[in-house]
Amino acid sequence: RTPARHYPLARALAPHDRAPAPRPGHGTTVGAAAEVCGVAGGELALWVDGEPKPGIHVYAPGSDNYIPITVTLNAQPEIKTGKLAYPKSERVTLLDEKVSVYQKPFRLTQDVTLDKGAKAGSTVTVSGIVNYQACDDRVCYAPEKAPVTWTVLVK
Repeated sequence: RTPARHYPLARALAPHDRAPAPRPGHGTTVGAAAEVCGVAGGELALWVDGEPKPGIHVYAPGSDNYIPITVTLNAQPEIKTGKLAYPKSERVTLLDEKVSVYQKPFRLTQDVTLDKGAKAGSTVTVSGIVNYQACDDRVCYAPEKAPVTWTVLVK
């Protein structure tokens, strides 16, 4: 695939943003709710919703030679990062090759565990990057990175 002019797949939003601003691009990604609650030592799920525009796809894991969408959290002592869960993808044929993609709205779920020493009433800011590459049926666009942030209220 040949890189083309750069167009962002999405505007990744900090969770406190209410809705994506209309703008050209390949789709949108939105982080979890404005405040996520958790307990010290407990697990919680953070999520990123993606919605490619018509005719655009994002690669899922298992697509050799292509860049799948990922979420990478910044390391911090207040959280332990767990597994990133992917929804079921679609298998499509592109250029005589079968690949796994997301063409419709999807949700990535990132499990995290709060530190046992987290104090009730405090907040923990969790930030990271969504990495992805948007493509259509003819060309893949330059890989993108979009920031995401969640605020976790410790109960």
